[in-house]
Amino acid sequence: MPYWRLHYHAVWACKNRQAMITRELEPKLCEYILDKGRDLGAIMHALDGIEDHLHTVFSLGPKYAIADFIGNLKGASSYWVTHVLKHPLEFDWQRGYGIISFGDRHFESVIRYVRNQKQHHQNQSINNLMEKWSEEEDGVVMVWDDRL
Repeated sequence: MPYWRLHYHAVWACKNRQAMITRELEPKLCEYILDKGRDLGAIMHALDGIEDHLHTVFSLGPKYAIADFIGNLKGASSYWVTHVLKHPLEFDWQRGYGIISFGDRHFESVIRYVRNQKQHHQNQSINNLMEKWSEEEDGVVMVWDDRL
């Protein structure tokens, strides 16, 4: 097996930024996404969010395309919430997402940031870099930040 250290922080939102992730839904949805990520070959480190979006930290080997991985997570979880859990609202994710890669040096701080999403949003201490993404381009907002 080849050596790799590829860590990612991804964020995506409910369609139209609707507050669809209720307190009742959140633990089930998070458990499903973590399990699905593992089934797809990732090491899932953290997942948390608020009512209208989720953040996750994962490590994914180089043989996997990140866009396919995120697409599979979003598609499978949307289907699961709608058709298996029979969510009363039409649950869906926005098309775009944000993602950054980071090194081992920032591993613990990124995980801490993701695990404390509710507190960060309540205190307005969010990382603006990870709260932006482009719905129009169906992908990532490209930003280079030397501080990372």
